[in-house]
Amino acid sequence: MKRKSICLRMRLHWLILLLLSDVFFVFLVWLANPDALESLGFIILLYTLLSVVLGYAIDQVRINVRLSAAEDFLERQGEYEEQELLAVADKAWHKTLKEAFRVLAKERIQNSEKQQELMNYQEFIEAWTHEIKTPLSLSELVLENRREEMSDHVYRRMRHVQRMAEMDVERILYYARLHAEHVDYRFEKIFLPECVEEVLEEFSGMEEEKGVDVRVEAAQSWIVSDRRVLAFMLSQILGNAFKYTRKTGGIVEIAGWEDEEGEKEKRKIHLAVRDNGGGVPQEDIPFLFDKGFTGNHPGRQDATGMGLYFVKKYAEVLAVDVRVEEERILDGGFGIELLFPMVS
Repeated sequence: MKRKSICLRMRLHWLILLLLSDVFFVFLVWLANPDALESLGFIILLYTLLSVVLGYAIDQVRINVRLSAAEDFLERQGEYEEQELLAVADKAWHKTLKEAFRVLAKERIQNSEKQQELMNYQEFIEAWTHEIKTPLSLSELVLENRREEMSDHVYRRMRHVQRMAEMDVERILYYARLHAEHVDYRFEKIFLPECVEEVLEEFSGMEEEKGVDVRVEAAQSWIVSDRRVLAFMLSQILGNAFKYTRKTGGIVEIAGWEDEEGEKEKRKIHLAVRDNGGGVPQEDIPFLFDKGFTGNHPGRQDATGMGLYFVKKYAEVLAVDVRVEEERILDGGFGIELLFPMVS
């Protein structure tokens, strides 16, 4: 309907000219033979009406043919489609169309080259992440075998550095997995406090190094999720909490509870991770889960802005809600809350 309306507006001047012609010829008939005005005037108007209807029908057929040729070209952009479009288009448009073909062909070549470069880059990164696991495993072996030769202070620092490197590699792998075409998720029944404790063990070195007071009060709840992905999400949230908590007297709190009111199908299992750091400016909160966002906080200028982006994306995959806590945060700090569906 919209296309027909546009078509009529484009040809409105021709319709006006036809009506003016009809008025002129009717006037001539009236001058020549007033008695014949009624019959001849009707014939003139009928002829004009039939001409307009027939012309419009022919015009619509031509437009449909051109649109079909244009759609085929846009879908395939081959040499045959170019010739088909030129064959049905007005000659006045041939020069413009040929220039458009040239520009599109150039862009196709450039896009193909960029895609190939991107594929090569992705393959290199994936290969690197697998190769880097060898020296990381070797460093872990050395740390275990040479532990007696190191002081506890040096050992804890080395374990902390190793864990940070492993987390960075893990983040790259999960980023690649996020954009993979086919990913298998393994959903299973998980005891939430147990999963939290397993992830916390990975931060034991950081906990000792920074002297952070870790408080855990997770609800004794069972959830259904992918254990590895959930552990990755928790590691990203806890990593931020440990990183941005206060340097002196730092606290990281993990709290869990279940909704007690409302319909059972709509109740949620909550898990919140809080720190007592400097918090986040109010104007930054709507953008915290955006890719690459670091905000204006001075303490976050060295951040990558990817951790919470991963949390948000994988939360969508696991049917978990994620939000910023604004009510129960510690001493003006910061908190992230995960909300799991309560599954019978």
